[in-house]
Amino acid sequence: MTKALPQSASVVVIGGGVVGCSVAYHLTAAGISDTVLIERKQLTSGTTWHAAGLVGQLRGSQNMTRLARYTADLYRDLESKTGQATGFKQNGSISLATTSDRFEELKRMASMAKVFDLPVHVISTDEVRERYPLITTDDVIGAIRIPSDGQTNPVDVTQAL
Repeated sequence: MTKALPQSASVVVIGGGVVGCSVAYHLTAAGISDTVLIERKQLTSGTTWHAAGLVGQLRGSQNMTRLARYTADLYRDLESKTGQATGFKQNGSISLATTSDRFEELKRMASMAKVFDLPVHVISTDEVRERYPLITTDDVIGAIRIPSDGQTNPVDVTQAL
């Protein structure tokens, strides 16, 4: 939809991908109603449309983990707030280790997740095999599972924002 641009605006957001739409959404939610979003073609016509839509929450710092958790919560609640489907599914994630060094790294990540108050489970090869029977576990030493991770449809999220 093309509208005439206003003579002025408090904020102009350039780019109608998921990030630009999120910025505009949060600005208007914060009370800055004269926010203008400018997109060259149409929403999601840049890189958003081919993003995987994975919603992982564990990051390298507590602040980034908080931001990722906020994003997961937003994606989960956005459909009920806007009426636009987002395709969000909280189906969890799993990271596999095939070397002892990688398994130690995953266990450190699990410890960090617990400090960040993010639910995480260190799981054995047997549990991987039981929970995920399609995964070949011949060389798997162990894994971590984050049940609150998920996936979404980036195009639908952008439309909802």
